[in-house]
Amino acid sequence: MQDSKGVTALTLAAQEGHARVVDLLIRHGAEINLQSSNGSSALMLAAQEGHERAVELLLQRGADANLQESDCWTALMFAAAQGHPATVRLLLRAGADTKLRSEHGKSALQMAKEQGHSECVEAFRQHVAEVTASQREA
Repeated sequence: MQDSKGVTALTLAAQEGHARVVDLLIRHGAEINLQSSNGSSALMLAAQEGHERAVELLLQRGADANLQESDCWTALMFAAAQGHPATVRLLLRAGADTKLRSEHGKSALQMAKEQGHSECVEAFRQHVAEVTASQREA
């Protein structure tokens, strides 16, 4: 059930970081990838606020890390722009696409750099190093 702006109980719980409520709602059939009228999803809102446990639960239950809202922002972009390195790492491990761009052509990494979030930038660097190392092993 959504209100007039497309907001659901799941998106509210995720935005506030209420991981237990997020889990309960998903177990009772909440649509995990439902987007509001501006395209925001529960994962995007949890990522924007840096609610790691809620992000982790949403990802474990199948939230799409690459959904884009009306300005083409993803959960990874929100986490990077707001300076939440642990959330950035969770999203990268879950397969968030680092090549996606916002409506203005910016990547999540560019957003982190522009905002001076050096820990987020380092999370991207570590991810690239891990991916490169695993590709060499394969």
